[in-house]
Amino acid sequence: MTADKPNKPRQRQARLNENQRYLIEDLWNNQHMTQSDIGRRLGYSASVISRELQRGNTLDFSNLDRRTLLNMDIHARIKYSAQRGEYIAIKKRFRIGQGLLLTPQLRELLEHWVNDEHWTPEQIAYSIKDVEVSSSTIRSWAKRGLIHIKTHQYHRHNGSKKEIEVAKTQRAREKELARLRDKLKQDGELVRHSIYDRSKAIENRKQFGHWEMDLVLPKKMNNGEYRDTTAIMTLIERKTRYYVLVKVKSKSANDMIPAFEYFYKHYGKAVRSVTADNGSEFISWAFLEYVQKELKTKIYYCTPSSPQQRGSNENRNGKLRDWYPKGTSFRNVKQSQLDEVMMKMNALPLLQALSGKRAMDEFDKEYKIMQRYRRAYEKRKQKATENALYAELKRQNDDK
Repeated sequence: MTADKPNKPRQRQARLNENQRYLIEDLWNNQHMTQSDIGRRLGYSASVISRELQRGNTLDFSNLDRRTLLNMDIHARIKYSAQRGEYIAIKKRFRIGQGLLLTPQLRELLEHWVNDEHWTPEQIAYSIKDVEVSSSTIRSWAKRGLIHIKTHQYHRHNGSKKEIEVAKTQRAREKELARLRDKLKQDGELVRHSIYDRSKAIENRKQFGHWEMDLVLPKKMNNGEYRDTTAIMTLIERKTRYYVLVKVKSKSANDMIPAFEYFYKHYGKAVRSVTADNGSEFISWAFLEYVQKELKTKIYYCTPSSPQQRGSNENRNGKLRDWYPKGTSFRNVKQSQLDEVMMKMNALPLLQALSGKRAMDEFDKEYKIMQRYRRAYEKRKQKATENALYAELKRQNDDK
């Protein structure tokens, strides 16, 4: 029995050098030798010579069809330039040796969009025309330290066992509350409506004008109290993901009502309902009475300890931390600064939620449609009122 011979390692063939390229130029252009003959002369295969001739070809026949091109003599459609072949080979070897397309200009551009504008690699690769690399390449450069990323919020953990158990408990609690919600319902105009009372149009994000609301608070101190009483009220329109920020002096109803009044003054015509959590700032009867009785806007309340029921709001609040990390005091933050951050966030292309579109563009489009329908509705309502009044006057005249 004979032992198997070990496979010999494949030897890498030496690259063509500049002198060999000038020899190829003479053998091909002047002596009209074939690719096989040139290969045997230099000790390379015909395929190596063929690729080299294509690389250094100075003629362009892209305007001819394939049949016409193949009918031409091969020496007539390839004029080889050793200088061109050497240039392309050196350029290719430089890129392979560098392993990068990262230039100083591209590095500066990427760092600006990630660190200053807080865009994700997917948003940059999808929307920035000057960036011709994929999002995975940008992440690879950041991981290797080739570009400096200040924030690392692109990866999410799956959660600990304790978090998974808490989620299961919350789902069980939601089912129980769903069974009991009709029994716990109160009569009257001023009622805390459950999130389970929302229509399918709100749940499916098919109708414009339904908002989610939350409060972003500063970091607590060691004694469990907050460094300051200021906060940021955040609202997001469910269909378009348009995000609004309003500074709040404190969580008391006396300060929450003016903050919501500021929001309603600017966006009231685009509000049909609001969904909030069960924080004390939102469930107070004074705040509820102002929103539902004075503004005629219904508020739906989520299940306690269920932030996933306001997923869009929680997602944007997490993104807001790029500008205001945890521990930031909002005492010196002005509303004009919040408006600037809000504009930047609404200008971000949302790849999954909006298929790469911007929230501000989608909001403007839906708002115009909503106002057009409202004007048409008001005209129909006015016409119906006029017809009813005319019918009543006619009936009175007939009775006389």
